[in-house]
Amino acid sequence: VASFKFDAGEVSYLPRDFSTYRPLSDPSIWSRRYTEMALPFFSLAEVRVGYQSQNISCFFRLVDRDSVWGYDLGLRSLIPAVLTVSMLGYPFILPDMVGGNAVSERTVGGSEVPERELYVRWLEVAAFMPAMQFSVPPWQYDAEVVAIAHKFAALRASLVAPLLLELAGEVTDTGDPIVRPLWWIAPGDETAHRIDSQFLIGDTLLVAPVLEPGKQERDVYLPAGKWRSYKGELFDKTPVLLTDYPVDLDEVAYFIWAS
Repeated sequence: VASFKFDAGEVSYLPRDFSTYRPLSDPSIWSRRYTEMALPFFSLAEVRVGYQSQNISCFFRLVDRDSVWGYDLGLRSLIPAVLTVSMLGYPFILPDMVGGNAVSERTVGGSEVPERELYVRWLEVAAFMPAMQFSVPPWQYDAEVVAIAHKFAALRASLVAPLLLELAGEVTDTGDPIVRPLWWIAPGDETAHRIDSQFLIGDTLLVAPVLEPGKQERDVYLPAGKWRSYKGELFDKTPVLLTDYPVDLDEVAYFIWAS
């Protein structure tokens, strides 16, 4: 056992008329103290609450996501939530478990495991995040899903992890987030400000996952610069919107800064 997951910690867990050993000037300081409690023992601690805790180096997990596609705590909500937490100063984000929480009352079709396609698309997004967590294993499905999981684990190890480690080393010096919105590199680009289905890792890796059911294509917006796709294509007439860009079930559209 390398570490533990510290769930809860929100002020909502306190009784209405609570009392603490040391008086709190703000009830939310309870959450700060809860986070601090995990640190002396577990350097890789996972918590799901933070209050003025940007200086604490541990994984901050998003609140539970449901195993559905939409913005209602589903897959579509994942990137906006990660970007929000990231811009608030929490760089080490754990975007909940692959596929969502798999609670049968809140899954597509009421299944006890996430829908297969949803699980695959969620796995592909998570492979590019600062941390990746499984609860439902890929072998709950079939050989193709296992192969896709192996593919993205390998891609994470070869492409994403070295970049994450480099950026993590810069966090204390620059304060810059690891996961960034598109407008981070194009602050004057109004279109980039409206994009909530793509993200950057640092300034050089742009990720555009498929987030809708039944789709093997999506529109991709590339800000100004030279970008090389994972297929080897060079896009130098930018900014540009690539409409219906083909993305198979076992793919994520990603682009590397080539300027």
